Amino acid sequence: MPEVNWEKRWKTKETQWDLGGVTPVLTKEVDGYVKRGREVGDALVPGCGAAYDVAFLAERSRTVTAIDLAPSAVKLAREMCRTRKNANIVLGNFFEHDFGKKFDFVFDYTFFCAIQPELRPAWGSKVSSLLSPGGRLLTLVFPIDEDNAFNPDANGPPFPVSVAAYEKVLSPHGLVRVSTERSEASVSPRRDRELVVWWEKQKQNL
Repeated sequence: MPEVNWEKRWKTKETQWDLGGVTPVLTKEVDGYVKRGREVGDALVPGCGAAYDVAFLAERSRTVTAIDLAPSAVKLAREMCRTRKNANIVLGNFFEHDFGKKFDFVFDYTFFCAIQPELRPAWGSKVSSLLSPGGRLLTLVFPIDEDNAFNPDANGPPFPVSVAAYEKVLSPHGLVRVSTERSEASVSPRRDRELVVWWEKQKQNL
């Protein structure tokens, strides 16, 4: 299956996944996280796109780093975060970039489902390597399709996913699932195919 030209998608505005604002589930989940006494700390957003979520996280975290490989997306992201001194927008490939630090919080939405399925093990390894022990990963699992989540011939992006598809590539690297639920904050067209799943990096691999 040919790679997607993400830069072309952004230039031609073929960005149907872009909600045009902060992801409502992220707002709800992070605000609840903070109210429970947790600190977001240093945050990471792979595949940040126009960075609405990054700008929001900059208000709740110590620092937030975001990365995208499409120059047009990064330009929009830097403009979105121009007043957020604690936000760093990187132009680069998530799998190849050396971030030079660990993170306390990682947010993944429409990134796991956008990468070629054969890259999922590398995604799991990379995310784990970037999370500090005890760090949290928040995934919005979408679009859920249990029958095709492991189908190598499934069409995409977005490629069909499932919680099990995430677990398969995260659990070998010491990430355990903390909670799984539907959210009323999910945007209505996605609500029936989306789950909110929190993961935690174990302080030592079991």
